[in-house]
Amino acid sequence: MHVHRVRVGFGDCDPAGIVYFPRFFHFFHEAMETWFDEVLGLPYAEMIRGRGLGFPAVHTEADFAVPCAFGDEIAVEQRVVGLGRTSIRFAYRVRTHGEPDSPTRLTGATVSVVMDLDPRRPTFRRPIELPADLRARIEPLVVAP
Repeated sequence: MHVHRVRVGFGDCDPAGIVYFPRFFHFFHEAMETWFDEVLGLPYAEMIRGRGLGFPAVHTEADFAVPCAFGDEIAVEQRVVGLGRTSIRFAYRVRTHGEPDSPTRLTGATVSVVMDLDPRRPTFRRPIELPADLRARIEPLVVAP
């Protein structure tokens, strides 16, 4: 499990004073970026700019239970729960940071595809097979959903 810490900012909240729901999809993406850096040891920026690989979300979902508010510190817990030929499925659970037994505030999931970002290749902006070196790093991390 990878944990991405987020301090909820003023700009993350709606007029009701709770996190505006689409912000969680942004937090999920941030967790994925830091997972590349911290868990795989492959900087996400290098994947994009150096290798010409993108990982856009093609499906995302969330179920909300306990609101998050300005000033809260939350932990976005990320797990890899599926690995396809061209895709990675992530599951997320959000809790209060530093309190692993705290109630789940929300759960979510994202499916990201591997996309070719190099305009010189015929597969530009199309899903491509997960490169073997990435698959080798990710496969041992896959857990049951």
